[in-house]
Amino acid sequence: MVPLMDQFYYFALTIVIGIIAGFCYDIYKVTRGTLRLRRIGTALGDVLFWLVLTAVVFILLLLGNWGEVRLYVLLGLALGAVLYLNLFSRRTTSILQWTFRALHQLGIWFLKVLSFTWRMVCLPFRGVYLLIALPLGFLVSVTGKILRGAGMVLNKLLGRPVKRVKQSLRSRISRIFPFFKYKDDD
Repeated sequence: MVPLMDQFYYFALTIVIGIIAGFCYDIYKVTRGTLRLRRIGTALGDVLFWLVLTAVVFILLLLGNWGEVRLYVLLGLALGAVLYLNLFSRRTTSILQWTFRALHQLGIWFLKVLSFTWRMVCLPFRGVYLLIALPLGFLVSVTGKILRGAGMVLNKLLGRPVKRVKQSLRSRISRIFPFFKYKDDD
């Protein structure tokens, strides 16, 4: 039989475990509210929460009283949860909500700083791009237009003689190398 003093110790320990379970519930409640879970998310979250909480309580009971479950253990767990929910839950919930909001704002600020830093790192490369690529693009565009225009003029002026020279060269190459058969698109 377990001595009475040890039973009081175990009972106090189960009250503390009940308080820890209440705190875990507040963390889950604030997390669920922050994430704005829908019906399926809430159901999955509830199952996950109760599995994790069961494991935590089981481990703490194993460490505290070798996993013996008696009536005073269940009463202690319930009493601890009720004490926590009535005395500390509101204050803890507001602190947790403030912490989540602060972490959210900190994350947003961090992303803004990261974005600004990335822009500052890329700024010189962007300047080089604007100084080199845009004038080169304009030059290529103008050169292409000039060459197309010149090609059209040369084709009008020299179209038939050039065509005859091409056909004559192809026929000579075909006679020398009979496996070359040219298909003229002209």
